[in-house]
Amino acid sequence: MMNEPAMQIKASTAADAAAIQAVARAAWDATYRDLIPAEARAEYLRRAYDPGWLAQLHARDNVRGFIVWRGAQAVGFAMLSLGSPEEDPPGAVLRSLYLLPEAQKLGYGRKLLEAAREAARASGAPFLWVAVHSGLSAARRWYEQQGFIYDGPADTQIGGANVNQAVYRMPLGRD
Repeated sequence: MMNEPAMQIKASTAADAAAIQAVARAAWDATYRDLIPAEARAEYLRRAYDPGWLAQLHARDNVRGFIVWRGAQAVGFAMLSLGSPEEDPPGAVLRSLYLLPEAQKLGYGRKLLEAAREAARASGAPFLWVAVHSGLSAARRWYEQQGFIYDGPADTQIGGANVNQAVYRMPLGRD
């Protein structure tokens, strides 16, 4: 039996844009195929994962990105906002955490979340927030198993489509 390539999590940079785009496309197609219309998914992916926009995000002091590699292949990423009083609730916001479908249920998501949680805690944020499509019951259960507490519903627009979300928060008490 061959050895599985080692997992490695690193801070992402603008140079990782192509890898982040590839993971985002595969994850979004698998995750949202039946929940968000194809045109809306395509529009969102075009804007949110544009290399120029990713470069701008990575240049911000209040954004942290993480990418997980299995050998030479990127299999997941996470983006974290450390808060902006005019835009965010008090604390840090996990803007994205996506894995390739074949990389799910292997511990990569938990490791990405740990990296994001530690960055949020190090910034002094009192909470880590995440919004999950309300129709993703497995993802909602996963976040709850990781210690997130349901905070209420929210609505947003993704690529022009209305999306109902479930908002969760995780207290970041000091150890």
